[in-house]
Amino acid sequence: MASPPLIIRPAELSDLDALQAVIQRAYRGRSASASWSHEGELPEGERVSRGDLEALIGAPDARLSLAEVAGHIVGSSLVVAVAPGQCEIRLVSVDPSFQGEGLGGQLLSHAERSAVEAFAASHAVIEVLQHKSRLIAYYERRGYRRTADSRPYPHPLRVPATFLTYRKELRP
Repeated sequence: MASPPLIIRPAELSDLDALQAVIQRAYRGRSASASWSHEGELPEGERVSRGDLEALIGAPDARLSLAEVAGHIVGSSLVVAVAPGQCEIRLVSVDPSFQGEGLGGQLLSHAERSAVEAFAASHAVIEVLQHKSRLIAYYERRGYRRTADSRPYPHPLRVPATFLTYRKELRP
C-alpha cells in the first residue's frame, strides 16, 4: 500500500499550534535527540514562539510553509527576503518520527522555489551551527557552499557556538 502523499502548503493561523509543536520536536527536547536539527546543547525552551510564527503569516517579506501527511503537520520551512536577490531559508524542520523519508529535501526544494518565485531571489543563504557536521554535509550535497560569513550564537551558552553561512545560487 502506498504512503499518503506529502502536501506542502502555506501555513495558516489555524495551523500554528500544531506547527509550533512540530518545530519544537525537531529542534529541542528528548524527541529531537536523534534529529539532524537537534539543538540539545542550546538553551531549553521554545525554538520559536507562536507569536513569532503568527507575525510571519501574511508578512510581505516571508513565506512560511508546512508539510502535511494524511492531514497531520510533519514539517516546516521559512523563506525570508533579506536583500534584493537574496533570501534566507530558515526553520527547515521535520518531525523526528518522519525523518529519513526525504521530507526535509522536499521542504528545502520547495523553499528554494519559493525564494525564486515570490522574491526573484538569485541565491539563498542558510545558517548552520559549526558543530553540525552531518547537517553541513547535507547542505553541501544540496549545492550550498560556505561563505566567509559567520556570527556567534546570540544567547549565552556554556560552550560558545557559531553560525556558519552557506550560500546557493538559485535558478529560475
